[in-house]
Amino acid sequence: MICDSTNVFNPGRAGSELDVRKSLLKIMENKQKRIIVTSFASNVARMESIFYCAEKIGRQISLVGRSMHKIYKAAKQCGYLNNLIKPIDPREAKKISREKIVYLCTGSQGEPNGAMMRISNYIHPDVLIESGDTVIFSSKIIPGNEKKLYKLHNQLVKNGVEVISEENEFVHVSGHPNREDLKDMYRWVKPKSVIPVHGEHRHMFEHINFAKEMQVPYPVKVENGDIVQLFPGEKPKVVDKAPVGRMYVDGKISVGEESQSIKDRKNLSYNGFLEITIIINDIGSIVKKPIISFKGIPSSGENSNFIFDLEDQIQKICKTFSLNSSHQDYNLIEALKTNCRKTVKEKTGKRPYTNVNLVRI
Repeated sequence: MICDSTNVFNPGRAGSELDVRKSLLKIMENKQKRIIVTSFASNVARMESIFYCAEKIGRQISLVGRSMHKIYKAAKQCGYLNNLIKPIDPREAKKISREKIVYLCTGSQGEPNGAMMRISNYIHPDVLIESGDTVIFSSKIIPGNEKKLYKLHNQLVKNGVEVISEENEFVHVSGHPNREDLKDMYRWVKPKSVIPVHGEHRHMFEHINFAKEMQVPYPVKVENGDIVQLFPGEKPKVVDKAPVGRMYVDGKISVGEESQSIKDRKNLSYNGFLEITIIINDIGSIVKKPIISFKGIPSSGENSNFIFDLEDQIQKICKTFSLNSSHQDYNLIEALKTNCRKTVKEKTGKRPYTNVNLVRI
């Protein structure tokens, strides 16, 4: 069994969609003007609940947002959402009086390009919101999204729109199983092995402990990319790793998120660039002063003389190395990089990306 871990720390049960449906119906029955409900498009059970409520209160329903249309179409093809009223096109919905329409739209987390944000900013081509209307956020406020969601809520309230969310009404129940729900599933399925998924490391680690409590003989802890071998007569185990992670198009080349080129550019943008060129003659002596150039390093007032400090540091380090041959060039370059970065850090607060050139003439 491959099982969701998101709510493994939550005691009791997650709750029933039927309870939310009853609550939503009670709320929507008392609204006289336009009703806009926003939820996760992938929550087909919630979509069905909104259709059900719209029909019960004698309203038409219209879907707004590309994802909402795609999920509705896919659900219908899979045999769901039968015996419900048919949604009408948002362009046709504009012709219906505001007390006879319910909109179900995307953007429940305040996404900048989501339908709800565009509606609230009065830039949606098909949906107009007015004072006295009601917006129901029938979804969880995902941690990390509070700031942009509260900004959206405030904007709506300021324009005279009533905002209903999980904070003030029962309009959402999690689709993730709580601990008692998980117990039911384990008792029904009686798996020999479980692979916890969907959660942070702490959730999946707790899920492993929970599986052991439920007498599952072979729980398998995995990370993204792990390949698990399931074979008759053998204990399930991680046997290999598949390539995993985000890929970026960097210029014309695909690179991983840990790409050195991206790390280097981040370093350059934060700390600047320092280049040192040292010319060494055939008897192992430095010709003239080292050539120092830099970009992106702040230089003014008291720290403007850090170039002189660098020159002194370079001369000091070079004296500790034999420059007659190139055998120690690598060690010399690394020593120069480390000490020059340290000097610039002391003077400017930056640790620049540093390049050292040794030129022998």
